[in-house]
Amino acid sequence: MNITKNTTDKLNAVLTVTVDKADYQEKVVDVLNQYRKTANIKGFRKGQVPMSFVKKQYEQAVIFDTVNEILQKSVSDYINTEKLSILGNPVPVMKEVDWNADQLSFDFELGLAPEFEVDLSKVEVESYKVKVAEDEIQKYVDNFAARFGSLKSLAEAEAEAVLKVEAAVEGQEAKPTFIRLEELKDASAFIGKKVGDVVEVNSNDIFDTAEEAAQQLNTEVTEEGAKVTYTIKEINKAEKAEVNQELFDKVYGEGAVDSEEAFRNKIKEESENMYNKESDKQIINDVVAKLLETVQFDLPTEFLTKWLISSNENVTSEEQAKEELAKMDKGLRYQLIEAKIAELNNVEVNAEEVKEAAFAAIKDQLKMYGQNSIPEDTLQQIAMSALQNQEEYNRLSYQVFTDKMLDIFKNNVKLNEKEVTFDEFVDIITEKNKELAEA
Repeated sequence: MNITKNTTDKLNAVLTVTVDKADYQEKVVDVLNQYRKTANIKGFRKGQVPMSFVKKQYEQAVIFDTVNEILQKSVSDYINTEKLSILGNPVPVMKEVDWNADQLSFDFELGLAPEFEVDLSKVEVESYKVKVAEDEIQKYVDNFAARFGSLKSLAEAEAEAVLKVEAAVEGQEAKPTFIRLEELKDASAFIGKKVGDVVEVNSNDIFDTAEEAAQQLNTEVTEEGAKVTYTIKEINKAEKAEVNQELFDKVYGEGAVDSEEAFRNKIKEESENMYNKESDKQIINDVVAKLLETVQFDLPTEFLTKWLISSNENVTSEEQAKEELAKMDKGLRYQLIEAKIAELNNVEVNAEEVKEAAFAAIKDQLKMYGQNSIPEDTLQQIAMSALQNQEEYNRLSYQVFTDKMLDIFKNNVKLNEKEVTFDEFVDIITEKNKELAEA
């Protein structure tokens, strides 16, 4: 067997693979002998079918399968050995094959990755530092106080009450649910009611939209609304926890903060870190946009069109392939740019880094629910269990890769830091996303 590469231009090449009969004959004979031993053919005892009959029946198909197996492996090995950077997969050139010839020849078209340079030092983007205002910190304090507060039983319903009820939509069985009166459009029908009382209302009187009513009642609701009968089972009021050491310990773990000032500073620090993560995402988006705008190269579009037709069963024409390729263009170009940057900076992701990312993600997630004292070995077990899911492993692996790319961007591109309020930051991101959608 022999493989030769003919480079037709900078973006296209053809691999020619010649396969001699000696390359596949022995395996073909082995397969045919196995067929002969196991074939059940009328008129012959099992294992006694004449080889001439077996050859006539199966030989050409066996040669076809064996040669194709050899071709797939040899082409793949050649590309890896020669370190060819290709797009898509090799596309076989369709031609007549004389399967009885002593030597078979096959051609495969290749789309070669373009050569280009990336200079991150020429990229300039803005970096947003979000200021955390005191009123935002107070909102977090109030939320923590509400989350770790308690429920107080009330004799009758008042504006801030939480009712446990059974709700029966006309013609349907009653279902248990909860109602926060302060969230209703109009709660007057419930004010002053006691446990055991029954309230009949139209859903339009207490909910802003039919969608909101349908979600609350867990049933379909039309624009005309639905007649609902509520039977009150419990009346409670959420009381906020006091802002003291007990609350600090519940939120951040025992002794992590020891004063309200330290508590508020911790909230500010975490808020800034959260906003910084969002700002980092925007740095990535802006750098990507700049690179797509400034790094220019051609793609082997003719080859990619053929590849899409041959590899995607939903693409059946050249016109469809070109439409699909147009949708893929930016993503494909950035994949190439990203791969180039990763190669230049020796970016790799190993299993230990993915494990550490899983551990950190689980720890942060549990922390959101006030779980600050779970032993590290338990966290490790939870993380390892999550990594058994291949989809989750791939997601975390790409997150580690993205974090490394972010570090490269921060260290190499020119960042113009701009201090903004949270509302200003939201407006900036909204506008950028709008521009991206329109592009």
